[in-house]
Amino acid sequence: MQESLPVKQVLAVKNFMANPIEEITLDGGWLCLDFTNTVSGRRPVKGEEYLRTWDDYILWVRRLAVLPDAEFKVWQKMPPGDMDEVRALREAIFELFDYHAKNGKIHPAHLDTLNGFLHEVYMYTCIKLTDNGLQRGIFKKTYLEKPLWIIALSAEALLLSDRLPRVKACDNCGWLFLDTSKNGTRRWCNMHTCGSQIKAKAWYHRKKEEESRKEDLR
Repeated sequence: MQESLPVKQVLAVKNFMANPIEEITLDGGWLCLDFTNTVSGRRPVKGEEYLRTWDDYILWVRRLAVLPDAEFKVWQKMPPGDMDEVRALREAIFELFDYHAKNGKIHPAHLDTLNGFLHEVYMYTCIKLTDNGLQRGIFKKTYLEKPLWIIALSAEALLLSDRLPRVKACDNCGWLFLDTSKNGTRRWCNMHTCGSQIKAKAWYHRKKEEESRKEDLR
């Protein structure tokens, strides 16, 4: 029996007229993790690219409300930026958290890469008083790179938080997600897609093993 494609890829094939960014499930649970999940899958290899153009990136920034509405309207009219830079940050964040999820530690090279991005961000930030206490924030002026800076700061905040051990890689598609389950044993990004597929595969293999044992007893 041929195993089915991950649901995220199947949906993209069936609804080929829709931009995947408009319909992609937001299973990361943290801004920077949702950013890494802008490909159809990560396992066994990286799947379809969803951030193909600057317009795709604009759609994602709008959908995730990375910028306030008024600022977004100004930002989206700016000349397009470098998509290679956008995807480079995404892959840097993915490699850092994916490695930690699988090995329980941070790779120094991945940390150096993120620090390279943050070095640029810090020049445009200051410590602010917020309802949640002191936080690092970006100046109010609208910059083309501002959404990327916000994403990089999101990665920094997660990296330094007590939630880092709860960052997992989905057993089915490889997407990153924040495990908010009570016992911290969730294995998939979405129960209704990847969770169902993992359970279906497990049932299929159990069924095959039972049939094989029955054949051996005949």
